[in-house]
Amino acid sequence: MNWKKGLAIAFSALVIVGAVAGCGNSSSNDANKPIIFAGETTYPPFEYADGDKYKGFEVDLAEALGKEMGRKVEYKSMGFDALIPALQSNQIDAIASGMVITPEREKQISFTKPYYDVAIAIIVKDSVNNIKNEKDLAGKVVGVQIGTTGADVAHEQKGATVKEFDQVTTCLQDLENGNVQAVVTDEPVADYYIHQGHMQGLKVIPLGIQKQQVAIGVNKKNTELLEQLNAALEKLKANGTYAKLEQKWFGKVQQ
Repeated sequence: MNWKKGLAIAFSALVIVGAVAGCGNSSSNDANKPIIFAGETTYPPFEYADGDKYKGFEVDLAEALGKEMGRKVEYKSMGFDALIPALQSNQIDAIASGMVITPEREKQISFTKPYYDVAIAIIVKDSVNNIKNEKDLAGKVVGVQIGTTGADVAHEQKGATVKEFDQVTTCLQDLENGNVQAVVTDEPVADYYIHQGHMQGLKVIPLGIQKQQVAIGVNKKNTELLEQLNAALEKLKANGTYAKLEQKWFGKVQQ
């Protein structure tokens, strides 16, 4: 009986070791697997679709981080409000989507060290002169992208009727068509659509709201990937790569 018991224990140990090894191989930290980043790709200059390719500041940043880490990178597109659930369910490894660090989000996911400060802005028609700050949104119909900090700002204004859309482009179409009177979004995004997208008859009103910090989101359980991304980000800032990307995508956004 003793030798049978010993064999059973040994076999159990092998099963446990195999299971642990299997878990390790399926980890997003496996150097042979690509890091899967995701973002909402109608949000230039952070990320956007150009034909069948994704471009933008955070698309380039994800590639640079992967190169620094010696890892391949994949970038996926999905709705902004789907990003955190996808991260929590391990469908993706990281969120690179102009995501601002907020206390509510920090309860759900971890963030890398912040790398970009962003302000909120309002977009209105050129002819509108009675909206100069967020308080003036009271009594107005306001378009926002669902799940964003711009949506939070709009909802905080008493008397504002807030319409939520999946994409900023849809918000702007409704603004052009007169279905909403203002759109609230991140200032670089507003500037990009107005100046680079050559949207006629619209103007950007910067708000005096304190700037918020953008970072990459990571699953709370994936501390190893978080540490690796932070280390790689620090190196990109030290060697000048980050500054070049920032200048490339934000330096001329208002021209």
